[in-house]
Amino acid sequence: MTKDANQFLFVGDKYSYQWQGRKNDLTLFASLGAAVSEVQSFETHLLAVLGIIGNQKDENNFYDKTMGVLIKTLSKSFPDSQISNLLEEIRDKRNRLIHSFLREYQWPIMSDDDYNRAILDLESTRSIIEKANLELSKYLSDRSLVNVIVLQIDHESGEINRVT
Repeated sequence: MTKDANQFLFVGDKYSYQWQGRKNDLTLFASLGAAVSEVQSFETHLLAVLGIIGNQKDENNFYDKTMGVLIKTLSKSFPDSQISNLLEEIRDKRNRLIHSFLREYQWPIMSDDDYNRAILDLESTRSIIEKANLELSKYLSDRSLVNVIVLQIDHESGEINRVT
């Protein structure tokens, strides 16, 4: 693979950076960054849910806790195991994403097919997080713990369905 000297990354109208890596890496790293962002956003959602379910007056007590501790604490609140299982799956995927994902795909020695499989794997992780967000929101809404409307978006068709 060769470097593509004509690829630039832009931040607003004022800043640009020349991409120094390989073309496939740019796509992979954008997908990887999106998945990491999704995980961090989900952690924030877990903190909010913990505050609501646990009637925590100060949810800041949990801000320095790991995702594993947050999930263990939250899982105690769910009578059904579907949400607990989803949370544990996300924890495992998060740990894999941070600690071994690139090594599993043998980056940087990857074929185009390897890159494609890795990106689809990352999208799968994001889908599971989206499903867990939906289930947590539905759980809170069904129990009148929050007053929200839960919508599900079909990413292929663009169709929006009201869940609660």
